[in-house]
Amino acid sequence: MANEPGRNRISEEQRRDSFRKRRPTLLAMARDIAEEFDSHVAVVTISPAGEPYAFGGPTVDSVLRTYFPADAPPPLHSPSGVVVGADTAAEAAARVAGMKREVEETKALVAEEWGRLAGAWVKIRAAQAAAQKKNWWEVDVEALGEEELPVFIRALEKLKADIQERIDAKASARMSLPEKMQE
Repeated sequence: MANEPGRNRISEEQRRDSFRKRRPTLLAMARDIAEEFDSHVAVVTISPAGEPYAFGGPTVDSVLRTYFPADAPPPLHSPSGVVVGADTAAEAAARVAGMKREVEETKALVAEEWGRLAGAWVKIRAAQAAAQKKNWWEVDVEALGEEELPVFIRALEKLKADIQERIDAKASARMSLPEKMQE
C-alpha cells in the first residue's frame, strides 16, 4: 500500500525545484490569457518557503475586489496614503486601456517625427546633389526650407560634438604616451 500512486511523499527539495520551474510558466500563462482574451485574471501562489507571488490582469487587487462581498474588510492603505485595491476590475481595465492608448499615440508621434526627419534628410541630400557638393554639411542653407533647417542645425551640432570627442580622445591618447614615442 505504501507504493500506491499518490501516496508517495515528495521531498522538500523536489517540491522547491518543482515550484521554481513551474511558477514562471504559470504566471506567463495567466498573462497570456489576460492579454489575448482581454479577461480579468488573478493568480496568487505561495512558494514552499512561504514567499508569495502574484499576477493580476489588470491587477490582483481589482480582480479580487470584484469578487469580495460588500461587507469585506476595508482595503489596506499604502504608505503614500493611496487606497490600495480600491479599483474594481472594470476601473483597472479602463485605466490599463488608457495607458495602452497613450502608448499607441506616442508610437504614432515617434513614427511621424521619424518620417519628418527622413523627409528633411531627403531634401538636404537633394540640395547637396544640386550643388554638387561632396559632403552634406557643405550644403548652402539658403537652398533649404524652413522645415529642414532645425534638422540641419541639429546634425551640424552632432557632427561638431563627434569631432570634438575624437579630438579629445586623440589628445588624451597622445598625453598618455611616453615622451620618446611622441617625437
